[in-house]
Amino acid sequence: MAAILGDPEALAAEVSRRAHHKAVEIAEEARRNSAAILQGAQEQVEAIRLQSEQAIAHQTAALQKRIAARADLEAQRRFVLLRETPIGHVWRAAEERLRSLVQRPNYRDILKQCAFRAARELGATDLELAADPTGHPLLSPETLDRWSNEAGVRFHRAHQPAATWGGLVATCGRLRFDATFQTQLAIAQAALRERVFEILSQELK
Repeated sequence: MAAILGDPEALAAEVSRRAHHKAVEIAEEARRNSAAILQGAQEQVEAIRLQSEQAIAHQTAALQKRIAARADLEAQRRFVLLRETPIGHVWRAAEERLRSLVQRPNYRDILKQCAFRAARELGATDLELAADPTGHPLLSPETLDRWSNEAGVRFHRAHQPAATWGGLVATCGRLRFDATFQTQLAIAQAALRERVFEILSQELK
């Protein structure tokens, strides 16, 4: 450097060389800084993208869960309708038919079947019978004597009719058998509901 202080062209060339070298260093540093900034920006963009995807995934999963829950509720509602609709029709038809039995001339024979069944169910030898208001007068002493001889059981008519629209109630001390139409129909309805439930469960699988 000292050897060329008196040469302006050499000095200019040296200054130019050093300036170029410095410019290259600055450019390289700027490139490295730019690359680092770009890398950081890309990492931030990727992090934001992942967060967005996770958020979207969570929102989608939550939406799918809500849709599935609504679909399940709708399926249960339709299942209940499928199960209850035919049962309701059968129930109403059966009740109408049973109510009509009370007015038939052979209603006494139907009460006889109820009384004999009560005797079998209770295993008793002395039963008091209370029929519905229409059938109670049919339980005359003569009728009950015939039934008693046939069944090997003593039947007696209760003082008051049963609070029912059909059938009878048999009692023996604390033992009681409800052979009223509505009770027996309710028992049959429960059994029918379970059967329909089983059938529909198989069909909907």
